[in-house]
Amino acid sequence: MPGSRVDIRRTNDGQIVIEPVGAKPERKFAQLRGHAGEGMATEEIMALTRGEQ
Repeated sequence: MPGSRVDIRRTNDGQIVIEPVGAKPERKFAQLRGHAGEGMATEEIMALTRGEQ
């Protein structure tokens, strides 16, 4: 909608996300949906799911 405020951010995998200001934050595992990321080791994936990165 014209005049709406939005937040723009880049995800770890390079995608651009545009969300309305005040939108609910992504759930912890939403960024993992579909794939664990190209070239990530198991230890990196586990750290990410624990919120250590």
